[in-house]
Amino acid sequence: MKSHHVSSPTLAALVASLILPLAAHATDVKIVRTAHGDVAVANAPKTLSLAKGALPAPFATAQQRAAVKPLLWAQDKAEAFKPEPQARVLGPAARSEGGAAPSFANYQARNQFAEAWKAVDALEAKQGNRISQAGDVEAQDGAHYGYTRFPGNYYTSQWTAAPWNKIGKLYFTKPDGSSSYCTANVVSGNSVLATAAHCVYTRGAGFNSNFVFVPAERYGVAPYGSYRWAQATVPSQWVSNGGRRWDLGLIRLTGEVSTGQPVTNYVGWLGRAWNQGYSQFMYSIGYSADMSTQYTNICAGQTYSSANEGTNVLVQGCDMTYGSSGGGWLMNYTPNSHGGNQVNSVVSGPHIGAFGSAYVGARFNDDNLIPLCNVVGC
Repeated sequence: MKSHHVSSPTLAALVASLILPLAAHATDVKIVRTAHGDVAVANAPKTLSLAKGALPAPFATAQQRAAVKPLLWAQDKAEAFKPEPQARVLGPAARSEGGAAPSFANYQARNQFAEAWKAVDALEAKQGNRISQAGDVEAQDGAHYGYTRFPGNYYTSQWTAAPWNKIGKLYFTKPDGSSSYCTANVVSGNSVLATAAHCVYTRGAGFNSNFVFVPAERYGVAPYGSYRWAQATVPSQWVSNGGRRWDLGLIRLTGEVSTGQPVTNYVGWLGRAWNQGYSQFMYSIGYSADMSTQYTNICAGQTYSSANEGTNVLVQGCDMTYGSSGGGWLMNYTPNSHGGNQVNSVVSGPHIGAFGSAYVGARFNDDNLIPLCNVVGC
C-alpha cells in the first residue's frame, strides 16, 4: 500500500537521541532531535507489540470498554499571544490526501468480525438508511456560538462509511494505573493515529500505556476489530512546558489483534493538512460524554484565532467536552468519500472562559505535525 510521507524534513534529518528519564509504564523512551523540533518517543514492549490474541484486561470486551471513563480536561494556561519569531518561518500550506481501504474491506470485516456485523445489520434494520449531514435540520441542535452540532456514526449509514469509520476510541492506562479513553483518527497509510498529546502523555507523570484503538466503535461494537500500539510520540515541548499549541500526539499501530492486518486494510485513512490559515470551515468529531460516550457527534463551524490562546491555536464553537479530546478537525469535509477530509487539528480542551460552548486545538504546522510524522513514519 502506498504511504504518504510529509515532505520535509526527511528521516535523514534526525540527528541524535537522548534518553528521557520518564514514563515508567512504557519501555525504550527517548528524545529524538529533528530539524523542526524535538520529539518524545515511547516504544511498546516488543512482546506486546508483536503479540496476537487477547487485549489488556481493561479493554478486552465491550462490557469492560463501556466502563472506561473519558479523559478529563486538564487546566492548562494559554500562552501569551505573540507572532512567530521572524527567524522561524513556517513552510507553505500543504496537504496529504487520505486513502481508501481495498474494495473488499467491508466484506472481509463482515466475515472476520461476524458478531459485530450482526449488530450493524440489526441497527440498520431498526433505524433505516438515514443520512445525517450539516443540512439535515432534524439532526441538528441548532446554532450555538457560531456552530452546528449533529450525530456522527449514530446513524448506520455513517457507521461503516468514510470518513466516519476512520475515527474511533483510543483506550489507555494512565501512569497512576487508572484507565481512560479519548478520540483518535487514522491519518496515514502506515497505520498512524493522530490524537491529543494529553491522551498520550500525562504531564508530570509520563507516557500512558496499553493503548488500544477501536475504529468506528458504537455501543461497544467493533466492526473492524481492535489494534495495539507500537510507538507513541508527542512534542518534547508538551513534556517540558505544555501549552495547547503542542497538544498533538501520533501513535503507530500494530496489526489487528486477531487477524494481524493493518487498520488501513479495513478503513483506509484520512488526509492531513498543515500550515493552513486560522480561519477555516471545519467539522470536528468526538466521543463526547456530555452527548453520548457510545457514538460520535460532529460540530461544524468556522475556526478562528484568539489572543488569549496564543500562537498556533485554533478555536471552534462546540458544546462537546470530555471524551472528545483528540477528535479530528476535518477540512474539506466530504461525506461518503475517501477524498478531502484532511485532519488539520485535534481537540485539546475548552476555550478560555467558554467551557461547553467552544474548544481549542493545536493548529497543525511545521513545528508540531512535521517532526512527529517524520519520527513515527507517516
